[in-house]
Amino acid sequence: TNSTVTMRGMIIPRGVTLIVGGGYHGKSTLLQALCMGIYDNIPHDGRERVVTHVDAVSIRAEDGRYVHNTNVSAFLKNLPSGKSINGASIASTNDTTKFSTKDASGSTSQAANVIEALECGAST
Repeated sequence: TNSTVTMRGMIIPRGVTLIVGGGYHGKSTLLQALCMGIYDNIPHDGRERVVTHVDAVSIRAEDGRYVHNTNVSAFLKNLPSGKSINGASIASTNDTTKFSTKDASGSTSQAANVIEALECGAST
């Protein structure tokens, strides 16, 4: 039998895609496959049909990371001034167009990571 398969187009459309489902339904496995698809394929390594767009990036939360003057206003608005959000201390201003913290929460670090990836050339 002929095992050659021609595949065209993107199965997952470009843009932001949510992957949801119950426990043990394969969400993490799918994300790991997509992340591995960024790198060159080695014949017979199991990724023959896993291809990721060349400018794709993997983003994750990084609790406690440093963020300086990053515009996270697309994700976060009206942060409490001089207080904390999810344990992260917020700078003395609530201006999310110039967000800074020495101890980012999961949500604030993830927002900063997305913006920084876009600034480095990743696309949606």
